[in-house]
Amino acid sequence: MKPRRPPNRVLAALLAEADWSAGDLARAVNALGTARGMPLRYDRTSVAHWLRGSRPRGPVAELVARALGRRLGRPLTPADTGLGEPGESTDAVAAVLLSDDPVRRLTTLCRADADPARRARLARSVVSAPPPVLSRWETPPPSLPRSPGTGRQASLTDAARLETMASYSAVMSEKYGGAHGRAALALYLSGDVMPLIVAPAPLPVRRALLTGAAHLTLLLAAKTSDVGHAALAQHYYTVALGLAHAAEDRGSFAITLRCLSTQALRLGEPRQALALGETALSVAGSAVPSATRAFLHAGRAVALAAAGRNRHCARDLIAAEHHLARATGPDGPFTSYPQTALRYQRAEALARLGDHRGAAAELRHSLAVRPPTHHKAHALLHARLAHALLAGNEVEAAVDHCFHALRHCQQLATGSVHGVLPRLVQRLAPYERTPRVREFRERLRAMPR
Repeated sequence: MKPRRPPNRVLAALLAEADWSAGDLARAVNALGTARGMPLRYDRTSVAHWLRGSRPRGPVAELVARALGRRLGRPLTPADTGLGEPGESTDAVAAVLLSDDPVRRLTTLCRADADPARRARLARSVVSAPPPVLSRWETPPPSLPRSPGTGRQASLTDAARLETMASYSAVMSEKYGGAHGRAALALYLSGDVMPLIVAPAPLPVRRALLTGAAHLTLLLAAKTSDVGHAALAQHYYTVALGLAHAAEDRGSFAITLRCLSTQALRLGEPRQALALGETALSVAGSAVPSATRAFLHAGRAVALAAAGRNRHCARDLIAAEHHLARATGPDGPFTSYPQTALRYQRAEALARLGDHRGAAAELRHSLAVRPPTHHKAHALLHARLAHALLAGNEVEAAVDHCFHALRHCQQLATGSVHGVLPRLVQRLAPYERTPRVREFRERLRAMPR
């Protein structure tokens, strides 16, 4: 005797969200079948069977997902409706991630991210380079899905709201770390942003919405990287790249490439980091604002330092200073580049070139002008300063900064700045008999996980 399948609560929730009866869904599925040359005769009784746990045969689950997706204004897969075959969801996610449609990929990613089991599988996957088609600006952007023209038309007010949300999310990350609001941002993207970017809209509005979605996805990628899920972050970065491409937004495309370059460097891939940094500047050309040019040159400088190309690194740092001095854009995560951030990049480059004294000086300058509530930046700066001082054998001063880093980490959401404190402990291992080093290790052990 076959075990009874559990009720399909996912499908029931989607019907309630769509404000549809079982009969409404049956009629919508029949209409889609007729349009595809598949005469169907489903009724409310059929849908009742699905709600009790049975599954329709053949391609009908796809039609159910399409019908509900049209009604709700966002793409759905059979797995999203609870009608996918057992074990299909992981394979379905993997298949969608190979698609050239960033809207579909983002929807799938955000939903998988909301499921702890699927998120864990994505987080454990191997980080790969961005697909070449996604990092080539000249490739024509794919045509993206649009909802039927019966819904509300999106407007520039909607696009402005996305940018306001991006600014808010960036500030919260600086104050409380990437773990703060990460899940909420993923839900916001799938529940609020996706319907907007497939809604009817004039071309300028549609492009502004795609840019806003790219910015929010880029922030979600940064948050995801901050909590240590490098592979999942890579997926979000490549989706942001696709959205910026679809928006024909050269600046956002280049910024995303620069972020991918930083991630590659963090993961020990200096050649990939340099290639991405060079592509970012090539795409940007002279068509992007000065603040963006400064950001791109600073990023490539660090990649050049990692490659041991001292003179080229120095030229990029000078170029970054030059462009930053000419920057006039308003404050914002994608419109300005603060001097304190450039100081941090200079320190990173100098440390990679072996100039730890110079790196420490740049880090102190950066610390001096960082807002005191930016706990994430303070934690990272103090940790980097501790590493620079340890390289110069200044142990007592380094431990002082370890304690400062710990104090700021305690203000962050649990899981943020992944690996920063453990790396300090590892670096302090040769000095473990020093009383203050022992005190730091004990304080860290007592810190709530």
